[in-house]
Amino acid sequence: MARRGQTNARTQGHHQPYWELIRRIITESDIVLEILDSRLIELSRNEQVEELIEEIGRPVIYVINKSDLVSKEHINKYLAKLEKRENVVFVTTKNMKTVRILLYAIKKLFKKHGKREKEVRGKYDPKPKYREAIGNIVVGVLGYPNVGKSSIINALSYKKKVKVSKKSGTTHGIHWVHATDEIKLIDSPGVIPLKHGDDVRYGLIGAKDTEALKDPEMVASAIINLFLQKDKDILNKFYKIEIESDDVDEVIKKIGDKKAYLLKGGILDEHRVMTQIVRDWQQGNLRF
Repeated sequence: MARRGQTNARTQGHHQPYWELIRRIITESDIVLEILDSRLIELSRNEQVEELIEEIGRPVIYVINKSDLVSKEHINKYLAKLEKRENVVFVTTKNMKTVRILLYAIKKLFKKHGKREKEVRGKYDPKPKYREAIGNIVVGVLGYPNVGKSSIINALSYKKKVKVSKKSGTTHGIHWVHATDEIKLIDSPGVIPLKHGDDVRYGLIGAKDTEALKDPEMVASAIINLFLQKDKDILNKFYKIEIESDDVDEVIKKIGDKKAYLLKGGILDEHRVMTQIVRDWQQGNLRF
């Protein structure tokens, strides 16, 4: 299979292209967790990763993380679309009951599919360059930066074993974590490779923070549009403004005026306003 990315990551003292690492994680896993952002589930899915999971033939659980950032109505609407899809678990690490449900789902799926078939090597075949993950149930964890992979791993293991940060891309290399006596987790490298020129998507799901975005203004406009389409009253209450039309520029001006984000001469500091909107969204303060 052709490599899809040229960026390198560090693991076990070696450098390997990201897609090679992702393939390794899926291959060594009995089950794969794809961690998604509950606010923008479809945008946080990675089609290439899902194709690779299907190609290698591993069962997958879609872990809809940060479910505390959305309403029950939002969750129910999405579940209604997934009537024929199994293995979808909504999780918030603020509620350990949802984490226990995920643990149960992992064990249930493993009971159904069993251990992966290990590759049979001939007597003279070269040994692998790395030590393989060994465990009763080996679970690979994949997802974009900032969807909460590390938080999920820490919750599953009941300990703070993986660095957690609001800044995207804080995990580097491959980590093996014992979640329980039965379950070993394989954490993915820092990021899944991002396609160039898709800043809006990655800004919305938080895969790129405000400092990394080339055009935070476009991302802020997309965030405002989301709320104008779904529930503009949330913007009114959060920013203490009164929206009179669906004009994005007008909403941004009202937010800037309310916060007094002004340059010399009383000119609106649009960049500061839009950066703040993106930050409010990515940090989970502005939510549905």
